[in-house]
Amino acid sequence: MRQYLTDDLHVPEERIQCLLGRGGNSRVDSSIPSRRNIISALLDLAHNPQIEADDCIIIYFSGHGTSYQCARCHESIFTGEKPETACLKSLCPIEALCPMDREALDADGTPVPDISDREFNSIITHISRAKGNRITVILDCCHSANLTRSFPDEGARAIPPLPRASFDKMLLAADQNMQQFPDYLSIFDEDWFPNMDSHVILAPCREYQLTDERRGTSGFRGVFTQRLLDTLRSGRMGKDATYTDLIDDLPWSECQTPVVAGKRKNTRLWYQD
Repeated sequence: MRQYLTDDLHVPEERIQCLLGRGGNSRVDSSIPSRRNIISALLDLAHNPQIEADDCIIIYFSGHGTSYQCARCHESIFTGEKPETACLKSLCPIEALCPMDREALDADGTPVPDISDREFNSIITHISRAKGNRITVILDCCHSANLTRSFPDEGARAIPPLPRASFDKMLLAADQNMQQFPDYLSIFDEDWFPNMDSHVILAPCREYQLTDERRGTSGFRGVFTQRLLDTLRSGRMGKDATYTDLIDDLPWSECQTPVVAGKRKNTRLWYQD
């Protein structure tokens, strides 16, 4: 993806920030995709004076995702018992991105939490209010709700959720991180809803499907990323091609159906004028 940005879109190297995991030549703590670094890098997009209003912003995540039920249903998954109280439909389900340090113990002795879709969406909304809504989000991961205590097939880009303590901590951390910003709507609010006007998002599959990775000459690569880059470089995307056109042109199957979402999905690729 980085090579596509520099070679095809001619993005200057100094305008690209990478957080790389194992095998990605990351030698310092500030450059690994930990929860702290991911959140910090995203928030920096809103506060970076070198990014002007209405600049195009591309956010790319390649890794694992997961899906949580609400606290009441989540507990029943691990105990096998029917929850005593009704499901909290406003918090069920919640999808999440998995940082590299998600199972490391924090200062309070619980695992570092994942990044919920509510926290992620709130951050993107914050960025859009500061820099405009020419934001493209590409997620090469999946959040299959079928993942409970079992592990997916080898190569699948989804993993089981963490225990309930981390689920609660994930939501509390998100709320505490975002409270400092004006116009923030608490992720616990019953009226919370994702802001789909702030960005366009490309994803490899629907919520009930899994996406794969394959071993290449330089390590593992997401199948979705490779297909996306192949299509972008194929010459089939004309100057007026939209995000919807791009997704429609990607190969798909019953097991993996690429998705585009956002109110601006029919905008020309990379928000070209």
